[in-house]
Amino acid sequence: MDAGTPPMRRTVGQLTLVRMLWRSFFFLAATNYERMQNVGFAYCMQPALTRLYEGEALKQAMQRHLQFFNTHPYMANALLGATARLEEQVAEGRLQPEQVQSFKTCMMGPMAAIGDSFFFASLKPFAAALAIAGVLSGEAWAPLVFLLLYNLFHLSLRMYGLWAGYRMGERVFEKLYRIDLVQFSDRSHYLAGLCLGVGAGLLGREAMRSKATLGQGLEPLLFTALVLIFFQCIKRRMSLLGLLYGSCALCVVVILILNAAYPLL
Repeated sequence: MDAGTPPMRRTVGQLTLVRMLWRSFFFLAATNYERMQNVGFAYCMQPALTRLYEGEALKQAMQRHLQFFNTHPYMANALLGATARLEEQVAEGRLQPEQVQSFKTCMMGPMAAIGDSFFFASLKPFAAALAIAGVLSGEAWAPLVFLLLYNLFHLSLRMYGLWAGYRMGERVFEKLYRIDLVQFSDRSHYLAGLCLGVGAGLLGREAMRSKATLGQGLEPLLFTALVLIFFQCIKRRMSLLGLLYGSCALCVVVILILNAAYPLL
């Protein structure tokens, strides 16, 4: 090769992205207390790095991605795709390796916050409450709703994040910001409260039918009251755990009072 000839441009390629997507499902397999998810991130990046580097350069690239890393596992694919794009620029000499690590350090915190609030604090409780209300309504397929709804969101976001991250590079987070997962998280709390209220009303109706006639016909009032209570608690930012324990304690107290006033045995 002549001295003035630029080096051949290497790209990651679509097949390599598919391999990275498959590896991302094992992202948390080697989580550790010292550097958290660094092994998982490096494992996912290895197919891309082996296409871009050889020898000592490959070794340095792997060491670069074995530094501390911690974010939400479902949001990590956007970082993987964007990092693969940045590594292409490093291999071409258009970017410094330190800029890749700086990019990861700056973005892993915001991505973790968005992922935790959306998936674990909003989508999962909503899908579970919807499935519970379906089971109490007599729908045997209701648990499948939880699996389909939750997996549809996280699998779609994983695939979209990886390819969009590779295509757009650092600008992928502007695209994710426009999806506005945070606003959806806030609104899904109300939907979860509504489903829990429906489930409680259905459970109360079945209890009335099977054991006693006390309170017969009051199911609509019970349903309305429970829905309003859940809405008020969510509006006042009560934690979901405190809301559930408080509701259980209140139900126990009400049952004890009614049993003392109107013994059924």
